[in-house]
Amino acid sequence: MINAAAGSSEMEQSSLSTRRTNVYRMYRSDNLHELLSLKIRENVEGRFSIRTIEVGSSPALLVSGESGSGPVEWTETVRSLTGIDLGFTTTAASAALFIDVDGAYYTLAFGQGWRYMREGKVDRQFGIDVGVRMLDPDEIKDVTRWALSAKSRVDRNMVPGGQGLWAFGLREHAELVRSLSGKAHDNLPIDLTYVRRRGKYRNFRLSVECGEGLHIHLGITGDSLVSDLRELTRIVDEVEVNPQLEPLQWVRRLGPNHDMRELLDSEAVDLLADPDVTRGEVGIAYPSRYYDGPTVQRYSGNIGDFRIDTEELSIEKIRIGVRQRPKNEYLRTLRSSTIEGLDGSGASLGGEVSALHWIAAEIVDPDYHYILLDGDWYSLGDQYLRHVDRVVKSAFKEQPPWTLPAWNSTPLNERRKIYEKDYNENVPKLDGRFLCLDRKLVKTRVHPQGFEVCDLLGPNDELIHVKKVSSDTGSSVLSHLFAQGLVAIESLTDAETWKEFREIIRERDPSRVRRLGARPAGLVYAIHRSDKPLEPRTLFTFARSALVSASVALNTFGIPLQIVVIP
Repeated sequence: MINAAAGSSEMEQSSLSTRRTNVYRMYRSDNLHELLSLKIRENVEGRFSIRTIEVGSSPALLVSGESGSGPVEWTETVRSLTGIDLGFTTTAASAALFIDVDGAYYTLAFGQGWRYMREGKVDRQFGIDVGVRMLDPDEIKDVTRWALSAKSRVDRNMVPGGQGLWAFGLREHAELVRSLSGKAHDNLPIDLTYVRRRGKYRNFRLSVECGEGLHIHLGITGDSLVSDLRELTRIVDEVEVNPQLEPLQWVRRLGPNHDMRELLDSEAVDLLADPDVTRGEVGIAYPSRYYDGPTVQRYSGNIGDFRIDTEELSIEKIRIGVRQRPKNEYLRTLRSSTIEGLDGSGASLGGEVSALHWIAAEIVDPDYHYILLDGDWYSLGDQYLRHVDRVVKSAFKEQPPWTLPAWNSTPLNERRKIYEKDYNENVPKLDGRFLCLDRKLVKTRVHPQGFEVCDLLGPNDELIHVKKVSSDTGSSVLSHLFAQGLVAIESLTDAETWKEFREIIRERDPSRVRRLGARPAGLVYAIHRSDKPLEPRTLFTFARSALVSASVALNTFGIPLQIVVIP
């Protein structure tokens, strides 16, 4: 560490002043103006100021502006309650500083200044690239991860005191980590202004938040800022990745100018318009700017000439809009169309976002494997795919000490078919060790409408979730099944929820509840595939990744995960 020298002059002390700042790294461009969003570059209404300046000795652009005056959101509630219109209005001021430091382009965002950046020019891997080199795996305090599934499940785990990364269930990481924060290695030389200022204090450890960018203390004078940005460049270019954190890079973003992007975009749109599970899958996802904040209550926008105005956004609605256009316009239609999420009062929660950012896609080919999330393509590395293979094969291999009856052992219903409900009700008739709990819901504060704990309770208190699949259903039903089981396990770790579950068991079988343990003994996915044998290799990536997501969480709880094939 480089410590501040004692007795520094007032000027030197000023140079050591810092501010926690959001900083992003941008892809190389011909000039700084190319880094600005189209709205800023056109500046039709003249609302934004663009100044060409120097920061220290580095060329820079300062962009600033204010949003239009609008009513304060909560005044409508006050008016409804009291009949008094307060008439309050507000504006939001923002700025972004674009700076060229020795050919490396950075942006500092203030307020909503991140909106001023051209999306395709943001190096969204930068924050994680710094984190895997700088952070101490034993001092991670916050992880946000996105399961690679069409359901786009997002988990955020926080431990304010900091703890080992593996306490988050990431020992063999198989999900896309979108952000993590913690403390830097105390033995890693870091030449940042904040470290020089605070490094002399006892037990000082630099804290960093890593996502698409960094939230970190940077110098607030020109020279100190340029020095700090040079140091970030050095860390990415010269510091080796921590071996324990290397798995966080198993899934990599493709750059905006990657040779494969145009081809992948075209294949994803073709797959959207004409589904074909042999080539991949497409499902609804949610843009990153909608992760936090209030829940979306309504979706508004357009897909070509097709109007989107719904409380539930589905892939079918996007498909309808695309199909109304000529085939050679599918991709352009999706890129130029926008959707935004609204709150209960109709106010936008994250602004209009390209429809391409509202879908997830998987493209499967003998030569490559890619995932589309939030408008970005990700290459799934061999290490990631091998890890998924291990988890999936293990789930199939580790069988419980019992078997389930064949699907066709269930009598046909009045429609001459066998539904899951029919099968679940028939199993206890053939084997009294099982208890049918199909459609029995447990209601909690988090799940006020209730969640289904399981379809069957196994002989040893395993939660068994049953599903029938075929090539017609695709893997989306399995992704839902795996997520459903995970929700059940996570919910039942709460003592009150487990108590509610016990009462449901008591109503069905009082003798069973007396020997029920303090938590589920295991999670079993029982699957019947009607058109071909169910094997690990027949699961698509979305379903496989959803299974791995469940496995990661269950490892944290120490609860085994198994897959049983219903013959």
